[in-house]
Order: sequence, then C-alpha cells, then structure tokens
Amino acid sequence: MEQKNHNQNHYKQSASPAGSGRPRLDVGVIGKITITEMSGQFRARASTRDAAGKLRRLEAFGASAEEVEQKLRRRAAKLALKPGELTSASSLTELLAIWFDEIVLTRPIRDQTVRMYQTKVGRLQNLYGAMPLSELRPHRMQAVVNDLSRKVRVAEYNVLMSILRQAFRYAVRAELIGHSPMDALETVRHEESDNIALTIEQVQVFRQEFNRYVQEGERRSNRRQAQLIVDIILGVGGLRISEALAIRVGDVDFERNTVNVNGTLVYLPGQPLERQPKLKAKGQERVVQLAPAGIGMRALRAALQSLKFDERAPEMPIVRRVSTVGVETPWINPSIVSVHFARVAKRQSVVDVLGKTGLAPEQLTPHTLRRSVATVVSRASGDDVASAMLGHSDARITRRSYIAPVVKIVDAQGLDDLFSFTEEPRT
Repeated sequence: MEQKNHNQNHYKQSASPAGSGRPRLDVGVIGKITITEMSGQFRARASTRDAAGKLRRLEAFGASAEEVEQKLRRRAAKLALKPGELTSASSLTELLAIWFDEIVLTRPIRDQTVRMYQTKVGRLQNLYGAMPLSELRPHRMQAVVNDLSRKVRVAEYNVLMSILRQAFRYAVRAELIGHSPMDALETVRHEESDNIALTIEQVQVFRQEFNRYVQEGERRSNRRQAQLIVDIILGVGGLRISEALAIRVGDVDFERNTVNVNGTLVYLPGQPLERQPKLKAKGQERVVQLAPAGIGMRALRAALQSLKFDERAPEMPIVRRVSTVGVETPWINPSIVSVHFARVAKRQSVVDVLGKTGLAPEQLTPHTLRRSVATVVSRASGDDVASAMLGHSDARITRRSYIAPVVKIVDAQGLDDLFSFTEEPRT
C-alpha cells in the first residue's frame, strides 16, 4: 500500500493568533489532501469548510490521483456555494439553473416564453449539463454546438444557442470566466431548404379527402373538429394552429363576418392547456374580415351550430373538444389535430397529388397550410398584403420564411429562328 500526502498551503494565516494551533480554513478551501492507492484504485481525503463555516470531511474515489483530487476540489466548491453563487468548478447545469432563476424569472416575460425557456434549459442540461465550466473552452464548445446542430432542427438550434450565449454572458459578469467561449465559435451552417407550400390543386384534394375521412369516422371523435380547424386556418388568413384553436365564441361577429384574432392556445409537455390573451409577438392582434359565404365563415358557423346552448358563452372555444373519459378541458390539444392531419396526408389520393411537386406526406403539416396561404396571397396581391394577413410586422419575415419560391418558366421557342435551326446536321 502506498500513501501520498499532498500539503496544501491554503490556510488563512491571520485567522488565529500565534501559538493557537493550525489556522482556520477559508470557506471552500481544501486543507491537506491524503491520497491512498489500493489495488489500482485511488482514494482521496481532505477537509474543507462549507458556506455555513462548518468543517466538513471529504472523500473521493477514482482511477488516478489527479481524478480524485479534482473530485475533492469540485465538492469543496459546491459546499462553499451560497444561494445563487457559482465557481469555475460548477457545471453547465448549475450555470443554466441560476441564469434561469436570476434572469428569466425576474424579467417581465410572458408565461409562455418562460415555460419555453424552462423546457429548452432542461434539454441542454440533459445533453451537456455534467460538463464543468472550467472545461468549456472554445474548442470544447465548438464540439458541443456541432453536436447540437446534428441533434435538433434549425429553429430549436437557434433558440438553444441564444440561451447558451446569454448564460455565458452571465458567467462573465459573475467573473467566473474571463470571456464567453461562444464569442470565438465558427458559425455552424445548416442546409437551407425552400419554403414548402401547396398548390391550389393540392389544397383542394387534401380538403376533399379530409371530408371523406370525416364521413368514414366514428361518431364520437374529433375528426370533424380537426376538419373545421383546417378550414379555419385556410379561410381566416393562414392562422397558426394555436391561433385557430384559441378562437372563442365571442371573438366571432357573425353579423359583420369578422374574426378577432387575439389569443394563443399554449401547450407544453407536462403542463395543462392554457389560452393566453396574447399572440406570438406584440402588434399581431388583428380583426379579419371574411366573405359571408367563404370557407372561413362556413367553418365558424358549423362550429357554432355543433355547440349546445350552454357551451356558447363568449369565453368558450368556438371549436370545442369532443369530451372523452378523464378529460375536462373544452380546448383541443394541437396534437389531436396533428394526428388526424397526418392520417389524411397518407391517403393515396393525397400522396399522389403531393408527388406532382415532389412533396412527401410528412411534409404536409398545419403550418404548411399557413405557408400556402402566404404564397397564394403574395402571388395575387403582393408580399405586403400576405404579411399583414399573417400578422407579421415586416414583409421580409413573410418572404424569408413563408412564401415558396417562384418556379421560373423560360420560353425557348424562338431559339430555332435565332440560330436558324432548320434541320438536323448531316453526317
């Protein structure tokens, strides 16, 4: 058995008068480290003081002397933490948790956004949370973000990167690190894809097949409700599915044929459905004027007629969930619509018509309908009109993320005259 003593000169020399014995340890500082090797395994022991000033004995096991010493130092640093404090030995999980508590929860942020941050922070913690801050230098962070880009879609990647940047800026302000490793990273470039929109023919076939699907369905199901939501998304100007589901009885003026789009149905895993009287961004609230006999008003009238009189209170949803055992909420979960949507998208007539433009059934989602409305309106009335209809603050957002590219048609019929192509060359 081999025993090694590592003397640490971290005692506070002025803490005790001369002749009074060993000086008192500072909080979080490790005293003498004793490392013992037994059958190839190392054990380290030492003392420290926790945040309350209490003397604590530490012990760690590992494959090398360096490993067990580092474990002791991390444990000492954690014991020394006061609420809300971090050290360079803290993990990314601890940094994200304190950033969330001290920054996100103290700002005037919507509940929906807070919950989104909470979910995304949890994802980062599950993927990379065990890493100590001292190891997250630019080279290591580049590997992290490269890995992240392969695991999540572009939209989520951008949100997660924003959270990491904010958390590391917090770490710099707290003087845990000299500079943020996020500032030195190379940009991860994602393959850009064109916006997907349906042609008018594809929308018509999809709606016809959805109608057949409803007629074939069970009596007590949400097939009909899902069909109404599809027509409301299309007919009320390319609504988001969360906006369509949040329309209440009182939001529709059946005499003036208008819809007040002013709320969002919020759903996060593990949380109950909640209607928020806000849209995704400020300034998106709008009143949409509809044609009296158009698809939007027909769907809204059908939804109202399906409600019992005691279900027609102004605050109740215009498209109400078909009640099932154990479910009390009248609001429809977006996943219910998505399930029926996906089933119709896989029906053969829909698959065939999608194939004409190279689309796969899984590319047909409720958001595809929103892009389809934006594209058709843009072609007919311009980007500004499409942007206003979708509730965007800037037409550039609509052009960048919603309007499908125009397929150029080039007339080459005059080439024969220009080049005097009269017959095939003779051999």
